[in-house]
Amino acid sequence: MTNRILLVDDEVDFTELAATLLGFHGFDVEALHDPRLVAEKIKNNSYDLIVTDLMMPQMNGFELIQSLRTQGQYEKVPIVVLSAKTLSEEEKNFLTQNDVQYFMKPFDPKGLVEHIRKKLDV
Repeated sequence: MTNRILLVDDEVDFTELAATLLGFHGFDVEALHDPRLVAEKIKNNSYDLIVTDLMMPQMNGFELIQSLRTQGQYEKVPIVVLSAKTLSEEEKNFLTQNDVQYFMKPFDPKGLVEHIRKKLDV
């Protein structure tokens, strides 16, 4: 069975590139460009891992993570952040407390794929 990944980033070009990378490595990737649509998407779909940006309009990645962690089926689902944001100590603590792995853009594609495989046991 293919692992399903939800990719959330407002930058269309980046999302397409990341989805292509992950798809090439055998993951089934669905992309959203508006984090406000995630709540509806996860009601009707099941994902094994979520990848998100932090700096997005309307709803930032921290708000998205907090929202996901209150959803029963997504309390423990691995979340990976890909962002160019320099994190404050408070933000680092938030990600640690929510068991979120942070990758700084530009990121090492091989390292990202290896981390995702490890999280998903594939």
